[in-house]
Amino acid sequence: MPNMIRTVRNILRHLGYQHIMEAEDGVSAWKVLKNNKIDFVIADWNMPNMTGMDLLRKVRLDSNFRDIPFLMVTAEVAEEIVAEAAETEVDGYIIKPFVAKILGEKIKTILEKRNNPSEVDTCLKLGNVYFKSGMLDNALKEYEKALKVNPNSSRVHCALGGVFQEQGKTDQAEKSYKKAVEHGPKYLKAHEGLARVYEVKGEKDKAITAMKEAVEISPKNSERQGGFGKMLLEKGDLEEAKEAFSLAVKADPQNMSVRTEIGNAFLDKGMSEDAEKIFKQALEVNPQSVEIYNRLGIALRKQGKLQIAIREYQRALEIDPDDENVHYNLGRTYIEAGMIADAIREFEEAVRLYPEFEEAKEQIQSLREKVK
Repeated sequence: MPNMIRTVRNILRHLGYQHIMEAEDGVSAWKVLKNNKIDFVIADWNMPNMTGMDLLRKVRLDSNFRDIPFLMVTAEVAEEIVAEAAETEVDGYIIKPFVAKILGEKIKTILEKRNNPSEVDTCLKLGNVYFKSGMLDNALKEYEKALKVNPNSSRVHCALGGVFQEQGKTDQAEKSYKKAVEHGPKYLKAHEGLARVYEVKGEKDKAITAMKEAVEISPKNSERQGGFGKMLLEKGDLEEAKEAFSLAVKADPQNMSVRTEIGNAFLDKGMSEDAEKIFKQALEVNPQSVEIYNRLGIALRKQGKLQIAIREYQRALEIDPDDENVHYNLGRTYIEAGMIADAIREFEEAVRLYPEFEEAKEQIQSLREKVK
C-alpha cells in the first residue's frame, strides 16, 4: 500500500540508506529487479497482481537473483505463513506495524548472516551446487561435514535424504527424511521427501500420510495440493481427492499447469466429465491455450460428445493451425463420427506438419484400405 511504501522509505532513509527503488506490486517489483542492480528486497506479503510470496518464488527460481536477501512484511506470522515462506527460503519477516529500530535490526541480522554464513550453511550451499551438477559423492561429503557440525539440523538430514534417494538407496533416504522430521516436525521438504520414498517403495498409504502432513502445514501450495489429490485419486478416495484439487485451484487460480495436471489425472482414471469441467474452467482463465483445447477435446470424445469435441478442436486450430497433435486428435474424432474423408484430411495435414508422425501415417494407411 502507498502509505506502507512511504513508511518503509522514510525509515530506510532515517537509517542511512540512500539508494531506494519502489514498486506498487509484485509485477512492477519483478521489472525493477530485472532492470536494476538491487541488493536487498523488502516486500509485503499481500500485494495485487503478484503477491510477495509469488515474487519470492520467482526470485529464488532465477539464478540471477536467487541469492538476493529478501525480507517479507506481514500483518501476522501464522504457522502456514511461516511454513510457506521457509520452504521458499525467505531470509526473514517482520510484522506490521514496526518501528525504525526493529526494521534496522532485522536488515542488519540478515546482512550479517549473508556475509558471514555459518559452517553448516557453507557446506549446505556447496553441497547443493554439487547435487544440482550431478556430483552426488561430492554433495554427500559436504552434507556429512555439515552433519558433524550440527547433527540436529533438519535441513542437513533432508539434504542427505535427497542424495540417497537420487542414488536409489531408498532405505537410507527414508531414515534421513525421518530424522529431518524428528528434528523439525514442520519441515515441509522432509515430509515431501518421505512421500516420494514411500511412492517408490509402493507404500501408498504411508506416502499419502506423509503428503497429508505437508499440505496441513502449508495448505496454500497449489502444486503440492494437486499432487496430494492425484495420490488420493489413485487410491480411490474420490471425495478427498476432489477436495484437494479444489484447494489447489483456489491456492493459485492462474496456474494452468496445475489445472491441466488435474484434468489429466481425471482422464487417466476414466473420469471424463470431471476432466471436461476442469478444462473448461482453465479455458475461462486462458482462452488461448491450444493444449487445454486439445485435452478438452479428448475428454469430450471419451464421452461420445463428438460434435462438441470437433468444435473445440477447430477452435484450437483457429489459434494455432500448425499444431499437428490437434489435427491428429481431430482426425480420430472424425473417425468416430464416421467422417472418414475428413479424418484422412486431418491426418495428412498432421504428417505434412510433422513428417515423422508415424501414428498419423498408420491411420491414413488403415483408412485408405477400408475405403477401397
